[in-house]
Amino acid sequence: MTKASKNYANSLLNFINESPTPFQSVENLAAMLDKAGAVRIEEGDKWEVKAGVLYYFIKSGTQIASFRLGKDPVKYGFRIAAAHHDTPGFRIKSVPSKTDMGYERIYLEGYGGLIVHGWLDRPLSVAGRVYYRDEKGNAAYKNINIHQPLLVIPSAAIHVVRDVNNGAKFNLQTEMLPFFAQREGNETGFMAYIAKEVGCKAEDILSYELAPYEYAPGCFVGENEEFMSVPRLDDAAMAHAVISGMCDKGGYTDIGVVFDHEEIGSNSDRGAKSDTIAMVVDRICEALGYTSEEKYRALSKTIVFSADMAHATHPSYAGLSDPNLVVKLNKGPVLKLAYRQSYSTSAEGSAFFMTLCEKEKIPYQIFNNRSDANGGGTIGPIISSMMGVVTVDIGNPQLSMHSVRELGGVEDGYNMVRLFKAFFRG
Repeated sequence: MTKASKNYANSLLNFINESPTPFQSVENLAAMLDKAGAVRIEEGDKWEVKAGVLYYFIKSGTQIASFRLGKDPVKYGFRIAAAHHDTPGFRIKSVPSKTDMGYERIYLEGYGGLIVHGWLDRPLSVAGRVYYRDEKGNAAYKNINIHQPLLVIPSAAIHVVRDVNNGAKFNLQTEMLPFFAQREGNETGFMAYIAKEVGCKAEDILSYELAPYEYAPGCFVGENEEFMSVPRLDDAAMAHAVISGMCDKGGYTDIGVVFDHEEIGSNSDRGAKSDTIAMVVDRICEALGYTSEEKYRALSKTIVFSADMAHATHPSYAGLSDPNLVVKLNKGPVLKLAYRQSYSTSAEGSAFFMTLCEKEKIPYQIFNNRSDANGGGTIGPIISSMMGVVTVDIGNPQLSMHSVRELGGVEDGYNMVRLFKAFFRG
C-alpha cells in the first residue's frame, strides 16, 4: 500500500463519514471545489465564463455540476464525467411517527434496492433537509445532520421467529419501524425534536427530505488496513473521485456532474435524466460563439466516463460471477461491459479506457455479468442515448453492494482519481 493511496483513502473516508445524505455530500463536494479556487455560479444567472476558470453550480441541494473551458471542443470534444451519490436505504415518511404500546416509532419508506436485514439492531441517526416557515412567513430551509445515535430497529428474537435464518422477509410498513422514544398515551415528539435541530417551532415545519443512516462511522479493516468498511461507498466514492479529478488543473473542456436519484431510476430534476449536461454543453457552446453545427462537431469527439461502483467477485459466491473475469479488490478500476446496454461501454470506449490506463500505468479489470444473469444498470446508457456520445461505464470494485455497510479496497480510490485526472488533463 502506497502512502499516496492511504492518504487519499483517509480523505475519502472522512468525506463519506460526513456525507450521510446527498445534501451533506453536495456541501462537502462544494467545499472541495472552493478549496481548489472554483467560482460558484447560479443556474438562473447570466453566465460570463472565462477559459481556465473552474466553475460549479448546485441544483436543489442534491445535484452539483462543475466545468472548465480548455482545449477547443470542436477539435478535441468535451471530457465529461458523471456519478451519483444517493444510496439505497430508507426515507422518513410524511407522517413520520406514531406511538403505540408506549413506544414512539418512525415510519419509513424503502429507497432503492436495499438489503433490508442489515438495518436491524444498528444505532441510527438522521440527516437531510428541512423546509420551514421563517419569521417573515417565507419558506426557508436548513440541512441537518444529527451527530448522535437516535434510532434503532430491533429484530425479533429467534424464539419468536424460528425461521429467521431461512430467508426471512420483512414488511416495511409494519416491521421496519425504528424506536425513537418511550411515551405515555398517544403523544409523539419526533417533529418537535427535528424542529429544535432546525431552530424553529414544530408547527412551522413545512416539508422535509430526511433519511436514517448508520451512526457508526466507516473504518479501515484487515491486517494491513487494506480494506474499507463504510456505508454509502456506492456511489459516494465515485462522486468524490469525479470532483477530485475536476479539482486538478485540467486541460480539455471538462464537465463533472454528480446526480441524485440514480437508485430509483433518475427520473427527477436532479437525476441523470434531467437536462443538466445538455444545458452545460449548450451554455459553454454559446459562450464560445459556436453554431449548432459546431456543437455537434464537438459532441462527435466527446467522451463520457460514467462512474458507478462495480461488483468484485465474492469468493463465497464465486459461482454467481463470470468465471473467466475474476474482479478483485485493490486491483484497479473496472471496465463494465454488457451487450444489452445496461452498461453503455462500446468497443470504441473500451479501447479508449484501456489505452488511457496503459499510458498512465494504472491497473484495470474487466467485468461482465454471467451470461445467465442480468445485473444492475447505471446512468451511462441514459447519458449516451440523450447526448449521442461515446460513453464508458467504469467503477471501483466492491463487495456487499447495497448493504448498510459495504467493503472496498484502499488502493482502488487513489487509482480512480489518477484516472480522472488523466482523463480531464489529456
